Amino acid sequence: MHDSTETSWEDILEHGRVILKSADGTELARRDGFQHNRKLRSGGARDEEAVKELVAEVTKSAAPSA
Repeated sequence: MHDSTETSWEDILEHGRVILKSADGTELARRDGFQHNRKLRSGGARDEEAVKELVAEVTKSAAPSA
């Protein structure tokens, strides 16, 4: 779901925040400012390691409990 609320470009927390949820709405991962221009290549959406970490967190969170 996209939150269309306008935020200030100066806000590096809410501006560009990514929240990934399961089908039932459980939050699996959150990254403040992940898509913010200031963070794109350093811990953000264009940083390959940051994306891998996010995918790993979601995969682990979504895995059935043993």
